[in-house]
Amino acid sequence: MRISTSYIQQQSVDTMLRQQKQLADTQLQVSTGQRVLSPSDDPIAAVKILGLEREKNINEQYLLNADVAESKISKAETTLSSATDLIQRIRELAIQGLNDSNDASARAGIAEEISELNKSLVSLANTTDANGEYLFSGYQSFTQAFDPTTFAYNGDSNQRHLRVGSDFTVEVNEPGNAIFVQTNADASVQSIFQTIDEFATALRNNTVGTAPNDGEFLDNMNTSIDTLSSARARMGSKINAIDQQRSINNDGLTSLDTSLTKLKDLDYAEAISRLNAQTTGLQAAQQAYVKVQGLSLFNFL
Repeated sequence: MRISTSYIQQQSVDTMLRQQKQLADTQLQVSTGQRVLSPSDDPIAAVKILGLEREKNINEQYLLNADVAESKISKAETTLSSATDLIQRIRELAIQGLNDSNDASARAGIAEEISELNKSLVSLANTTDANGEYLFSGYQSFTQAFDPTTFAYNGDSNQRHLRVGSDFTVEVNEPGNAIFVQTNADASVQSIFQTIDEFATALRNNTVGTAPNDGEFLDNMNTSIDTLSSARARMGSKINAIDQQRSINNDGLTSLDTSLTKLKDLDYAEAISRLNAQTTGLQAAQQAYVKVQGLSLFNFL
């Protein structure tokens, strides 16, 4: 069988092109430090890398969720701490106001201070986070929790959740009706703001002890303080749990990064040796092509 000169030349060209492609691929590996640049480089490793990177992205999202959850819960806990301070101050003023040594004028002055503190308390219950969402409105996060005038609750009883781990979700809010609405000593159910407002009105009218709920006002304040303390304790536990889960997530990311490094990172010593061999091979092929190209029967006639 005769082999034409053009066939030999084409075979030589094809061989050089393949060698150039291999050399270019190796040069790219060396420049990027990555062993697997396309699935064809190592199909099995490529599949594993995709799975690990997907898992890494999920873990990173869990960490972001943990930051958001902790921020919301921490702000709510700080808010309730301030609310507790206000109620304790209102309780102290109530003790003063209930003292029989006070005349109507003194009680009116105390009532005024209590009313101002109550406004601040309502404002705390209507606190928003960095996104403008109300902390204590349940799912109705863009609805003001309590009406500043009627003290009516406008939210719902639901809690929002964020997933901060593969098997761990956390409630990021406490609905306002579970914190600021309570059953008073006389079995009435209303917001703490309404209870305080009624007491301030009784003080202002100098009818302390005769208006509904006045006699049990201190007990009602104690109940509210206990409710706030329990909510703050729950929030503190959630923050601790989030911190523990964050540590687990970070450990998981470290393990994933280690596995990805083993699969993706280039063995520079092997790559440089391969680069040298491919360069030598390509140069030899080019030299051979030049010599073959010069061969012709006419040279021997």
